[in-house]
Amino acid sequence: MAYDELSTPLSVSEVNALIKGTLDESFYQIVVKGEISGFRPSPSGHAYFDLKDDSSAIASVVFRSSLMTMPRFKNGDLVIATGRISLYEKTGKLSFIINRMQNAGDGELQALLEKRKLYYQNLGWFDLDKKKPLPKDIKTLGIVTSATGAVFHDILDVTRRRAPSLDIILFPCSVQGKGAEETIASRIRQANNFENVDVLIVGRGGGSQEDLSCFSTDEVITAIHESKIPIISAVGHEVDWALSDYCADLRAGTPSIAAEMVTKDIYERRTRLSNIQNTIRLVMEKKLLKEKEKIPSPLLMKSYIEKKITESRNSIPSFDYLSSILSKKVQEAQYRLVMAEDEMERVERERMEENKRRLEVCIKDISVSFTPRVKESWILLSSLRREIDSLMKGKLVIKEQVVSAKRKELEALSPLAVLKRGFALVRDEKGRIIRDNKDVKNGDKLYITVEKGEIRTVVQEEDK
Repeated sequence: MAYDELSTPLSVSEVNALIKGTLDESFYQIVVKGEISGFRPSPSGHAYFDLKDDSSAIASVVFRSSLMTMPRFKNGDLVIATGRISLYEKTGKLSFIINRMQNAGDGELQALLEKRKLYYQNLGWFDLDKKKPLPKDIKTLGIVTSATGAVFHDILDVTRRRAPSLDIILFPCSVQGKGAEETIASRIRQANNFENVDVLIVGRGGGSQEDLSCFSTDEVITAIHESKIPIISAVGHEVDWALSDYCADLRAGTPSIAAEMVTKDIYERRTRLSNIQNTIRLVMEKKLLKEKEKIPSPLLMKSYIEKKITESRNSIPSFDYLSSILSKKVQEAQYRLVMAEDEMERVERERMEENKRRLEVCIKDISVSFTPRVKESWILLSSLRREIDSLMKGKLVIKEQVVSAKRKELEALSPLAVLKRGFALVRDEKGRIIRDNKDVKNGDKLYITVEKGEIRTVVQEEDK
């Protein structure tokens, strides 16, 4: 609301709120060149000073979180500062809040990087809500860096020590000089074509701002933004920064720190497993020690066994006594056996006589009454058999006619019959049938089934 549209006077708080809202909206990100004056760090870690030129000055502040990423500055340094203009409503004091600052002597390269940073920041490519988290279960790590530099070996040293089971895939590229940005971007896209790469580290060792500039180019920033794989930017040392650090999902101060980020969960699991193993080992050793204490000494065991042997010997009867008892038992068993054999022979003989008599009676009864019934049964059985054969043949003929009709219906409805007439079946990579040309786009892979095989093709639209 404009001031001339207000119908009542404003309070001081309302005026300051209007000014703050206007400043926050209009000056949310500007770049200022000036000389540091009155530099005074505070106990809280923030730094306060004025930026001035020949005729003016503006109160400035760098908060501790931003100051930690900057080189050291002093009074009289000519700097280029990036930040926003804001108003402290309570006192009405206007301040330039700086989040990035470097010496103005860095020249055109720094100015270009700042301009490029603002461009991608305004596109939202640096927003935190667009950052992808690292997977919980990382099995394969991809590394985009030089194959001959120390970065790859530093990462290998960390992963072998903390997560030896982790698979490593190197995507070698040039990390400095002409054409480096193209190879870096190409390797990032190549890594995205590997389905089993879970995390990607992109980086190099330390160097000058010019050496690191390839990681701040449009090609690399775009490739990082388009990557489906979470990317950790590990460019230079802790104090070095590149635009890849802002666009990547995570920023690591060094390549070794990036490797520690990737192996954090694996290392923690290995540590927990080792602690569990040590705990189990200590518990088992304690239990074994207790069980050993329960086992009596060898001398005590020997004395106990000798005592038992002596007691057992005293309880064993003499040989003559055992021999007389055994002889008596054998005689009694022989007598019982003879008596049992005589009784079995008598009973078996009586049973055979009775069975013979019953068999003769049965034979007479069968010869008198069973023969006519057998003849009648054979006549009836033959008649039923002829009738069953006739019925089965008729049913088989009917079933064969039904099957033949169904077979002809199936052949008429079969997709193969349609294919024989010159038609084709078109499917995409997921097996879905394509019925409309709007269902495909340029570059899609298609599978065309014809009568005698399958054709694989790619959709290619003609330039209009």
